Amino acid sequence: MGETSPKRTLIDKLSKKYRIEPIRGSDVVAVNSKAILYLRECKNLGTTKKLLGKFWFGITQSEYSKYSDSNLFIVCVCVFDSEHADCLVFPFEEFEKIKNEIALRSGQWKFNILKSAEHRYFLQIPNMEDLEVTEFVNYFDFSPVQFRKTYAPQVGGLIPKELKEEKLAIQKPPLPLAEELLTASKDSSNPKNFEIALEKLFAELGFRCKRIGGSGETDILVTEPIRFIVEGKSTKADTKSAINFTRIKRHMKESNANFMVIASVGFDPAVGRDAELENAALVDIQSLIAMLRIHERHTLSPFDYAEVLRQPGVITTARLNILTQKAEEQERKIQKVLIIIDNLDFSFRNIDELRGRIDLFCDQRRLPKLEKLEIANLLSLMSDDIFGIIMHKGEQFSLRFTQSKAKDRIKTTLRMLSSFQLAD
Repeated sequence: MGETSPKRTLIDKLSKKYRIEPIRGSDVVAVNSKAILYLRECKNLGTTKKLLGKFWFGITQSEYSKYSDSNLFIVCVCVFDSEHADCLVFPFEEFEKIKNEIALRSGQWKFNILKSAEHRYFLQIPNMEDLEVTEFVNYFDFSPVQFRKTYAPQVGGLIPKELKEEKLAIQKPPLPLAEELLTASKDSSNPKNFEIALEKLFAELGFRCKRIGGSGETDILVTEPIRFIVEGKSTKADTKSAINFTRIKRHMKESNANFMVIASVGFDPAVGRDAELENAALVDIQSLIAMLRIHERHTLSPFDYAEVLRQPGVITTARLNILTQKAEEQERKIQKVLIIIDNLDFSFRNIDELRGRIDLFCDQRRLPKLEKLEIANLLSLMSDDIFGIIMHKGEQFSLRFTQSKAKDRIKTTLRMLSSFQLAD
């Protein structure tokens, strides 16, 4: 039997989490009937001193146009050998930015993807500056765009090569926090930059914290709602091979902290084992970025993050899944609200009648059914004056708005809550 192709291997991997339905072999597949993946594959075309890999891809216009309205993702599989392949996953709206800069030739948009010696990915387009796309590597989130646009990786502006460097310096916007963390963690000659990025991250996650730094001091002291310290260890290497736990434990004691978190690019297995013995949590840069993405999507509580961060040893994917599950549960609750709205109108119905409509609705769309108590609680929430989209008469309920306007009412109310400020 021949070797399994990397595309086929990827599909098999995704099948463990999603329902995969082939549309055109292993080139085009549906995910949970809610997204379409257009998969392309290329073997490494060669390495140099500056490049670990170079890959060529062509996206066919006819195939792309056929599925562009179906939550489409372009997946570029970069194959190094039979054991190693990276996948760059571009949502439709982000690939649109890329293809608009590429001349259509023979019915395809053609481009190169390069992997640098620093393990960063760049998309190469003729007559344009190379565009870093590292954040798209193995980013398997196939949510609809309304759930992605606030947290997913985004393609930055494409800049013509002929622009002068001094103009670029003036026009260069601040780095997104995820990119700042990634860059600073590798810049061992400027450790202060990593401290600053970590302080921004933990503040964004909802902690009250302050950067201290300096010789003999902890880097970041988190004061509320739980007191702990964060030590940043930037390094040009792929992993941190040694850590002075004794000194960090002294910092923790002097700061009256409950636990310690050490952040770096990555960690050698031996350091991970030592951390378990020293009761220290190690978190690599990709895990920090994953936490940031989850937070941008759902704004979890700092207590949720502390639950993961206070566990000794390396913060693994399994631990991060605790946060993912909390985020997915919140998403399911929002979906349940929308299901109830879609099954109400201006006619009054009791909960049993409404539940029958919802059961049929969920069966037709292969969605989990709602329990009677869930429906009652959500009806109560939406009847409250803060939203006020549902009327009730005795034990019967109806909408105060059309279904689309009811959803608009929720969105505007939440937007007002996020922007409204009380007068001093």
